Amino acid sequence: MHFINSNPLKAWVFSLLTLASSASLAQPVERIISLAPSLTELVFSAGAGDKLVGVVSFSDYPPEALNRAHVGSYNALNLERIIELNPDLILAWASGNKPQDIARLQNMGFRVLVRDTQQLDDIPNLIEEIGRLTDQTDTARTEAERLRQQLHFLRAQYQDKSLVKVFYQVWNQPLITVNGEQFIGQAMALCGGVNVFADQTALAPHVSREAVINANPDLILLGGTGEVQQAWLRSWQALSFLTAQQNGQIIALNADQYQRPTARLIEGLADLCQLIDQARNQARPTRQIQTD
Repeated sequence: MHFINSNPLKAWVFSLLTLASSASLAQPVERIISLAPSLTELVFSAGAGDKLVGVVSFSDYPPEALNRAHVGSYNALNLERIIELNPDLILAWASGNKPQDIARLQNMGFRVLVRDTQQLDDIPNLIEEIGRLTDQTDTARTEAERLRQQLHFLRAQYQDKSLVKVFYQVWNQPLITVNGEQFIGQAMALCGGVNVFADQTALAPHVSREAVINANPDLILLGGTGEVQQAWLRSWQALSFLTAQQNGQIIALNADQYQRPTARLIEGLADLCQLIDQARNQARPTRQIQTD
């Protein structure tokens, strides 16, 4: 939304920013705006949900997030609404929010914490950081340690498992997947899954249907939701020569859980590993996967 450049608003903005700049950064944060659905979830995981005053579209978990004021979408912010909410901290998504939006908020005097959670271990780390900023250190540390223990347990459990070729579909037109560095790619690898597009440069590369067919994965995991997922499922099932189809290993996932780097992703890893285990058990014992 266009920023209204009127004199009364200028005076209002100046007064708000003066108050924000004069506040001690050592004081616990009391009013947070989150600029990504995943960051919204992490604020609640840190025990600071009651300090969250504004969120962007699709911030639908936990259910309490639906009651927070909306400040636009992650790539189209409502600056007037942000000013009205007067946050003392804005959480921004480095690879999702527009750099010019982040710079503008900083230039307006807002305290903006820019973070990305591309590594699985970044999730508990960021929960702890939010906890420190909001005076929820104990709650956040307890949650972070719980998540770290889950990661440690699953890594130990699956590190020696035989490998399974996996394709993860994020979208259909264009056909989008993830590479090995993206957090979903890391999640699959933790379970002994070999992402067939792990070597792509982009975190979310566009690939061709023919490339998926040539890779012939043992398991196809579908993002998306509802009718879209069912259409994708029928499309892959029509290819009877695919190993994943022959073994009944084309699975629709809860995309919100696996496509957001949050505590829910780590909590869902055990189920993801079980799905990969099922495909592992269906694979022919003599089959070998080249990983180099």
